[in-house]
Formats: sequence, C-alpha cells, structure tokens
Amino acid sequence: MLEYQSIKIANRYFQKAFDSQMQGDIIEAKANYLTSIDIHPTAEAFVNLGWTFSKEKNYGEAIKQCHKALEVDLNYGMAYSDIGFYFLRLDEIDESIVWLEEALNVDGFEGKFYTYYNLGRAYERCGRWTESIEMYNKSLSLKPGFDLGIKKLLQLSSKLN
Repeated sequence: MLEYQSIKIANRYFQKAFDSQMQGDIIEAKANYLTSIDIHPTAEAFVNLGWTFSKEKNYGEAIKQCHKALEVDLNYGMAYSDIGFYFLRLDEIDESIVWLEEALNVDGFEGKFYTYYNLGRAYERCGRWTESIEMYNKSLSLKPGFDLGIKKLLQLSSKLN
C-alpha cells in the first residue's frame, strides 16, 4: 500500500512539473520533476527533467538525465531520441546519428516522427542528401502536415534541383 501511495504522490508532482513545463516555468518544472524522481523515479520524469536542462542550453546535463532514464527503462525510446537531439545541438553529428538511429529501433514511442526529422537534419549536415530526404518523408508519413518536416524537405529538394 505504501508503494502505491508513493507512486500516486510522485505522479502528482510529475503532473505539476509537466504543467509548469507547458507554461514555460522551467524552474518550477525542474523542482517538481526532481521531487517526483526522489519519490519514485521513472524514465519519463528523467527525460523531462533533461528537457528542462536543455532549455538552459545545458545539454551535457540533459544527456545525463536521459542516461538515467535508460537505467530505469532501456526501452524508453524518447531517451535515445533526446540524446541524439542534444548531440545535434552540440554539433556532434556522428554521435547524434548513432543515438537517433538507435531510437528508431525502439518500438512504439510517441514522437518518433521527430526522431526521423532530427535524423534527417543530421544526415543533411553530413551531406547525405538522399538519406536526409528519406528521413523527412518518413517523418511526414507519421505526422502529415508537420511544418518543420515540410519546410526542411522543400528546402533540401530545392537545393538539389
């Protein structure tokens, strides 16, 4: 019974953190994610905590939080995807590609369209145009109307014509 109560309390802090995150209050979000994790650590809470660090451009700490998420759940695809994104932000393209490709091997996580998009960006930065276009198309097949994907696909296509 005590474990169930702890999970319930942790979930309340997680929800408060997420609400703060959506409202742009990064400090409050971070505090509530940390409290949630102290009570009952989850992969999702670590990844979202990582996101708060990324908003401060502290990509090293964001990556550490995603690694902690993977210690909790090796099948949490968003952790791999976010690590890849943070390496992309750090201009460590080869490292980014490794993590983004690994994310695509994880089944059934929401946001995979964004992983394809970021992998397309990484391939584009390496001059791997055909693979980049393929990733943008895959992103759009999962989320038709995804503005960022459409924009990058059109930019790259026009550059190649």
